[in-house]
Amino acid sequence: MEQIKMTTNEAFFYVTIFNIGLGILLGAIPLFLGFIRKERSYAVFGFLGSIIGGAILGLFLSIPVTAIFTWLILRKQKNEPTEVVVVNETPIDVSVKNSENR
Repeated sequence: MEQIKMTTNEAFFYVTIFNIGLGILLGAIPLFLGFIRKERSYAVFGFLGSIIGGAILGLFLSIPVTAIFTWLILRKQKNEPTEVVVVNETPIDVSVKNSENR
């Protein structure tokens, strides 16, 4: 078998491509979760942040970005409109009777 010979630039390129692939795989977690929970801005920013973080520092930046945006998507409560129910429609006459001023 022949030995594989690469220049430093080629090795750097292949490692960067591999890390971008890992960033895509990890970024898919907040992407799909964000679209399911209708948090599209967090989903897209988490996906892109994971890819960019993967390209820069590999798993050391891609995993925290994925975890942060997944937490942001899951922690946000949906504000559903609440129904207001009126119990008694007739107002009650409230008057203060002060016994001292009679």
